[in-house]
Amino acid sequence: MSGGTNMSNKYRIGIVGGSGFIGSSLALHLSRNFKVRIVDLKRPPIKLYENLEYTPCDVRRYKEVEMALADVDLVIHAAIIQIPLINEQKRLGYEVNILGIQNVCKAVDENSRPKGLILTGSWHTIGEKELKGVIDEEFGFRPDKVEDRARLYALSKIAQESIVRFYDEMSDKVFGIIRMGTVLGEGMPEKTAANIFIDRGLRGETITPYKHSMYRPMLYVDIEDIKMAFERFASKILNSEIRKEKNSLANIINVYYPEPITILELAEIVQNAIIKHTKGSVSPKIEIVDARHPPLFNENDKKQIRVDISKAISFLDLNELKNPKVTISNMVKKKIEHTYS
Repeated sequence: MSGGTNMSNKYRIGIVGGSGFIGSSLALHLSRNFKVRIVDLKRPPIKLYENLEYTPCDVRRYKEVEMALADVDLVIHAAIIQIPLINEQKRLGYEVNILGIQNVCKAVDENSRPKGLILTGSWHTIGEKELKGVIDEEFGFRPDKVEDRARLYALSKIAQESIVRFYDEMSDKVFGIIRMGTVLGEGMPEKTAANIFIDRGLRGETITPYKHSMYRPMLYVDIEDIKMAFERFASKILNSEIRKEKNSLANIINVYYPEPITILELAEIVQNAIIKHTKGSVSPKIEIVDARHPPLFNENDKKQIRVDISKAISFLDLNELKNPKVTISNMVKKKIEHTYS
């Protein structure tokens, strides 16, 4: 398996939206073996050095995008307006999420140097409610089977995928997608359920999943597995190891741990990790909060689906993805060490 070793002087990867959690994590990891340029309006929260640089750029402005990516060999696109901002500023969400990916794809396609693009996709394209059957790369788009607050985000990820797939089929370059589970790891956004549960629990407060969504099946992935997935996909493109196919589905890979975990189970995993790593000195309770919303899921929903990640195994050689229980346990341990070090 090619992994980019000793390629640092040969290839440069541009990460659009590289100042966020996913983008900056990928930038640090890939800069060990490649030159990396973070392309973002916001300055990255990580230390820059010889192999890791930053270029300010507004993805809504094509000329800026074209200039920022003029001398890169591969692009990773991670720019996205997320919840809740996308619901508060819908036009901004459209301009960044839709026009932005169009600008980036156009720049990659029209510039002779880049060999392709990889989009940071999301499992949220498949929806949340009434999931049944085998979840694989062909499962399909269901943007209206999500909570109302997530609808525009799901539509954005679907639109981004659609644009990338069109370019993959009309360009001689490779335009691929890694659909990620909800990414867990140190530095993840504070307002995710996992982080909220961990922080509340470590303060000795109750962990509070909502009654209407506590049985929602979630698909998670460890940030370390995501780093490896992108490195291996990038290396395949840069080394011209991917044969162009007529159907762009060939270049879409789902990368998430194959066992769904409900929100209630997530709360229990966090609770057990806190008790374990504090040796019982902190033992948070779980309290189900009734927000007076109709229930969206039932406890048997996760049993209705089977997750197939055989393509990630065969295409990217990702044989053993990290169990989210292990990831969360490590996150709790590190937060305790950081607090009391």
